[in-house]
Amino acid sequence: MSAKEMFEALDYEQTANSDNLIEYTDDSHGDGDYKYVSFNRMWKEYEVGYFDGYDTKRKQPIDVSIEEHEAITQQMKELGWVK
Repeated sequence: MSAKEMFEALDYEQTANSDNLIEYTDDSHGDGDYKYVSFNRMWKEYEVGYFDGYDTKRKQPIDVSIEEHEAITQQMKELGWVK
């Protein structure tokens, strides 16, 4: 299964796929709030967080489930960052 399919099974939607950025978001929380996982291809880094679009308008770190970790690892494999 591809990383995109794994994220989609977790209710994430791919919202960016460019030369520098891949991003998945889960906006099922409503009110403009969403969880996100973004991969910076240039720096080989990823970020996982929660954007509170309703109240604080800030990003904050969040816990990652095992299933999310597996999807993140699969995405890094597809990018050639890990074996």
